[in-house]
Formats: sequence, structure tokens, C-alpha cells
Amino acid sequence: MRFGSARTIVSLALLLFGVFGCAATQPSSDPWTTHYVGSPDDVWAAIHLALIDLDYDVESENRDEGVVRAVRGGSGQGSTELLFIDQIMRGNEVKVYVRSAAGTGEPSMSPDRKEALATEFLALVNGLLYK
Repeated sequence: MRFGSARTIVSLALLLFGVFGCAATQPSSDPWTTHYVGSPDDVWAAIHLALIDLDYDVESENRDEGVVRAVRGGSGQGSTELLFIDQIMRGNEVKVYVRSAAGTGEPSMSPDRKEALATEFLALVNGLLYK
């Protein structure tokens, strides 16, 4: 899924998040997970805006289950990198868990690279939600 005016969408979303933003709980010591107190819809939107900004394409998603599978690279653009994102709602807390992996048939990804992809993604989601 690609949007022609992704920057415009991100700008509008930042404005909305500034008005309806989420508050975070204590940061997790796990680099793969973060928690928010607020609207799961805002978190879902921030996940998608972060994927657009990082040039990932959504391969599959299920809003009811809170899961997204996104990919970037491949097809002459270098190694394929995958993100598997789970959004879990518990009471008024939203937990986002991300796993990263190399694409099918690609050499395995180092643990440092996996962590770097997850950290990059979650940092951008945090930035979107804290505006």
C-alpha cells in the first residue's frame, strides 16, 4: 500500500496527534516493545505513518487482530527487510511489539540489525505519538 502524498498525510497526522496525542507509560527495557496509554486508533495510525515514512509496504494487516506485516527492499533495492507488528490493547494501555527479519531466501539478519530495525520503527512511532 503506497500513498502518493505520504508526507502530506504524515503532516496532517502530526497535527491530529498534537491535538489528540497519547501518553506513554514507563519505557520498556525490551527494545522490541513499547506501551502507550490512549487511543488504540491513534497508535494504529502512527504505526502506518511510520511504515510510510520508513518506506515499508504493508503486505498484510488485520485491524481486528492488531497485526501488520510490512516489507521494504528487495526487487533490486537491496536486501528485503520484514517487520511483524502486534498491537495489543489491555484496558486503557496499548502495547506495540515488533519483530524484524530478513526476507525469504535472504541470508539471516544479525541480531544487531534486527534490533536496529525495531528500534528505528518504534522511535518513529513514539515521535508521532508524542507530538
